[in-house]
Amino acid sequence: MQSIKKYSWSILLFLVLIFGTYYFVLKDYSLSELFLAIQNCNPIFLLFAFVCLFGYCFFACIYFRRMLKYFGKKINWYQAFGYHFTEVYFSAITPSSIGGQPVQMIEMNKDKIPYQISTVLILLNTLIYKIALLTVAMLGFIFCFPMLWNQSALFVWLVILGFITTIFLIIFFLMLVYSKKLIPKIATILFHIGRKMKLKRINEWESKFNEALKGYQACAKLTKKNPRILFEAYLILLCQRVSLLAISYFIYLSFGLNQLNFMEMVAFQSCITLASDFMPFPGGVVVSEGLLLQINQFIYGEVLATPAMILFRTVSFYFIVLFSGVFYVFFHFKKRRPSVSVKKESEEI
Repeated sequence: MQSIKKYSWSILLFLVLIFGTYYFVLKDYSLSELFLAIQNCNPIFLLFAFVCLFGYCFFACIYFRRMLKYFGKKINWYQAFGYHFTEVYFSAITPSSIGGQPVQMIEMNKDKIPYQISTVLILLNTLIYKIALLTVAMLGFIFCFPMLWNQSALFVWLVILGFITTIFLIIFFLMLVYSKKLIPKIATILFHIGRKMKLKRINEWESKFNEALKGYQACAKLTKKNPRILFEAYLILLCQRVSLLAISYFIYLSFGLNQLNFMEMVAFQSCITLASDFMPFPGGVVVSEGLLLQINQFIYGEVLATPAMILFRTVSFYFIVLFSGVFYVFFHFKKRRPSVSVKKESEEI
């Protein structure tokens, strides 16, 4: 009961943040004009936007099911959606999106998926998902360079810094996954600090860590020996990334506009995502809102910029986060069967 109350307060706090954001954006905007603009949107294209949102979730679940099968674990669709929505919700409500993956690993462990497997799985997810974003953004820059470069100096510099930061993060995650020395060195430093602090169970924790590290390195070695695993993960997560970015295009079409093509809209959105990832806010929401409003004024004009931003953020962020929070509460407290051990597909490659 105490846990349910805690998660209820978290969802309530997030609702307060949503309404606070909407108030800040809409304080100088007529609500009647907002409702009229959204009411006149083409519902067919809005439906396509929600289809893209479902595609974003669906490809994430495919990733979990396929990658876990490579590591010898089989999960059902309910578990896959549960892991995904857990990450979405906790990444949205924690600073710099750092809370989603640890809670995700805890939920996997409840289903008998060892931490050494879930660690590799999530590190690869983060690594390849960022590579997929860079792929889309670079294609956008190649084909839409003049349009993107002519935006405000703030937008251009945040995008450039986002590019640089993302590349460094990719290198860091590559080292975390495949370096044999980096994680042991980090662990040695932490355990040394623990001994200085005279923590009672530090030797027990170190022993468990060293045992888990062997399994982690075996999982990482498996992906290194079988490039097919990485290539498949890249294709799945590229589709996931494009599905999320494509929401902006269908929101654009729903207002009856067609001056920009699919590639241009996705390029804008990928650059905003890079700029948002650079800033240390929960999910980059603060920067994302400001950049969205600025870019929307260029794309939609002064009249439709605010309605477009509100509609896009509602579909692509607030709706999925609220849904994820509710789903997580049921997923967390409802008893479910553990994962099933199966023969690793990699043994058949």
